[in-house]
Amino acid sequence: MYVLSNLVFLVLSVHSVFPQTIDELDLRCPQHWVQYRDSCYRFVKSPLKSRNDALLACKSLDSELINVNDADEHGFIMYQLLWQDPQRRRWYLGGKQQTPNLWVNEDGTNLNELDAAFLPEPADNVPRDFLAYSFSNSLRRWGFERVTGAEPLLYICEANIQKLHYLLFDDRTYQYGMDIENPDKIPRGPYFITQPINVVFDLSKRSTLNDITLSCYAGGYPNPTYEWYKEEYVNDRLVANLIEPLSDKRFTLSGGNLIINDPKQIEDRGSYHCKATNKFGSIISESVQLSFGFIGEFNLKRAPESGNQNWGKAIFCDPPTNYPGVNYYWARDYFPNFVEEDKRVFVSFDGALYFSALEQIDSGNYSCNVQSKVSDTGRNGPFFPLKISPHSNFQQLKFPNNFPKTFPEAPKAGDEVRLECVA
Repeated sequence: MYVLSNLVFLVLSVHSVFPQTIDELDLRCPQHWVQYRDSCYRFVKSPLKSRNDALLACKSLDSELINVNDADEHGFIMYQLLWQDPQRRRWYLGGKQQTPNLWVNEDGTNLNELDAAFLPEPADNVPRDFLAYSFSNSLRRWGFERVTGAEPLLYICEANIQKLHYLLFDDRTYQYGMDIENPDKIPRGPYFITQPINVVFDLSKRSTLNDITLSCYAGGYPNPTYEWYKEEYVNDRLVANLIEPLSDKRFTLSGGNLIINDPKQIEDRGSYHCKATNKFGSIISESVQLSFGFIGEFNLKRAPESGNQNWGKAIFCDPPTNYPGVNYYWARDYFPNFVEEDKRVFVSFDGALYFSALEQIDSGNYSCNVQSKVSDTGRNGPFFPLKISPHSNFQQLKFPNNFPKTFPEAPKAGDEVRLECVA
């Protein structure tokens, strides 16, 4: 009887402590899952599966094909797809047709509140009883596309966060099962700590610095060894040629650094990548570009400029040829008396000097100056006069034909974009 009472006390103690431990833990989704409200979502991109196989795959992860319950959740999914799937592929969700014109989620909840999310149905009389997220090029938005369910597509799984919480304790790293005090000596394959980056060799600096370095750095145990490759097209096929320092004394390989002495523009420009290897495998870095920077010379003379008082004026830089790009600086009367930008005067990213309305104080001698974006190399342009003629009337407010301007003109996701406007 004494033993039984102790057993009951032990069971009660465990049940009273365990919920408290779970409540004290910060609920969050496991790795590779995205949290929204009290649910975790996993966007599975490979392998592609039919609708039934996708449903089984989600169940194996203790989840279901996503149930879209309201417009807010639909908006969250569309936001995720915008950055997770730039290729705009199709993704299975839990929606299915229960009866004609009645669509429900996999859990039986109704989809009638999301009628606006449905994309137009093809007029081919093919039975389509399931739904997938798809991007409509004509409507320029994501929505529900009716599908047969046999197509191999990507899919989205959803589970309650408390249901998946146990997976947090099952996230095993490469250290699992190893009784080693120094984590740096745990056997593992190579992994990149530092990827190589694009480099530009400044031709004007050759007399003081006549080498260029491409760098990559990888971890792993045993310590990885490095090889560098130059990429070239041979008969429209990309070929990676191993760089052998012993066969060309201009090349030196030091750790993950490839040092090229006396770089030659014709031979050495192009794409490179590095390879790190140990006994567990090899990894290849991203490809990077080695290019050669230069700035030509300005024309020695430049014609005068003129404008009317109270009227707008644009003065273009006419820079020398250059690569990969330059920054622009306008000087007035002498160098380095740079033109101060304000609400009336500004220097465009393309080098043009704009006045929204000229004033007599703007008269003077001007010079456009450029500096390389990758070094301190620069050039000073010739001075030329700007003459202001008196004019009693103000110019009618209008935008120049080439405004607003966008830099870069065709930005990619993640780029910093500059917008310019002047009137």
